[in-house]
Amino acid sequence: MLSHTVFTGRSEEDAFTHSDNNMLPGSGMPLFTSTYTNRVDKKGRVSVPAAFRSTLPDGDQSIAVLPSLGSRAIEGFDYSYLEHISERLDNFDMLTSPGRAQDPAAKILSRSISISIDSDGRIVLPRDFINHAGIVDRAVFVGLGRTFQIWAPAEYDAVLARDEGA
Repeated sequence: MLSHTVFTGRSEEDAFTHSDNNMLPGSGMPLFTSTYTNRVDKKGRVSVPAAFRSTLPDGDQSIAVLPSLGSRAIEGFDYSYLEHISERLDNFDMLTSPGRAQDPAAKILSRSISISIDSDGRIVLPRDFINHAGIVDRAVFVGLGRTFQIWAPAEYDAVLARDEGA
């Protein structure tokens, strides 16, 4: 089994040194890197890693999330990335009728929600998102560049083991 570092509070997590300028060059978009495991309380509150929060644009204390379309994870990104997706879809020559299940806009934009980050750096994950990902008491935040994913630790370990065995 792969191990995860479990952060139980802001003081431990914030002890790491983070760059204040962790942005993709020329894009103005955050660059989410590394992997963190944080506790999830009974209300679904979980601390967003300080490294992730520090990459958000000044004054932006929210993220956008949606249940992953291809895995048992939650996809996350800053709101400007969601705007970027919307702009790209606006320029996409739709081959289907709007509102159909296979329409990319219906799959991505209609399932995305914005979640505010509270003064303690926490978000409240919607119960249906928690159920989709199989999250119980811990969540693994996985930086993927312009986006990140939130996984249940056992599910993430299983995916890593499958990938390493392939």
